Amino acid sequence: METKVEAFVGVRVVTTSGAFPTEGFARVPIRQPVRQQLAEAVRELKIADTKDWVALVGGTEIDPDKSYAVNGLAGEVVIDYGPKEGGGGANA
Repeated sequence: METKVEAFVGVRVVTTSGAFPTEGFARVPIRQPVRQQLAEAVRELKIADTKDWVALVGGTEIDPDKSYAVNGLAGEVVIDYGPKEGGGGANA
């Protein structure tokens, strides 16, 4: 008899309003869309507006509508979630 084992990732969302969870990592299914954990972080940290926010892992933007697996994420993942940085002028 074959048993399906669900894989998990450890996830921590870091914003300018704080981190969720405040310590350690939340254990979430690897096939869950990233957006679910971002929404939970927004709710817990009482963030009002995330309209133009992006999710970054290691400086690379990920797609919140896709799962951790599809985004190529595993193990313990720290997601930097915040406003898209505006482009500046030419460096002098």
